[in-house]
Amino acid sequence: MDNPVTNNPTPKKKRKFYTSEIVLYSIFGAIWLFGFVFAILGVCAYNVGKLSVNPLYNLEKQFATAFHMNGVMDFRLWGTLVMVVAMIAFLITIYAYSLRASREEAAERRRKERMAILMDFDASKEAADKAPREEAKKDEVSK
Repeated sequence: MDNPVTNNPTPKKKRKFYTSEIVLYSIFGAIWLFGFVFAILGVCAYNVGKLSVNPLYNLEKQFATAFHMNGVMDFRLWGTLVMVVAMIAFLITIYAYSLRASREEAAERRRKERMAILMDFDASKEAADKAPREEAKKDEVSK
């Protein structure tokens, strides 16, 4: 069906957004942003000044000792890892809620179809009940 005003197809009804969905998007987005900042700090640690006086490089060393690792804890690697994990979780959330919305839409469509069938059945039953009564009235009037 076309909309007569704009000649465009009628817009599809927007799906319902859940509060938990928005909260999860926000959480995973913040985690991704944290990983992005971590990766940028890692790039800066290796590209800014001498490594002996670079505070970011010293911070990488301190993180490594705090987590009982040898050498340095490369922020580029860990930031990228955090970004990938957050993006996977974000995509899983998108998939889960879109699946939920399509299931609800299908259930609503089936309910409307059942109601239409019931309404058609009731209308045909009323017409079938009404027809003999009208014929009886016509017979009484003609007598």
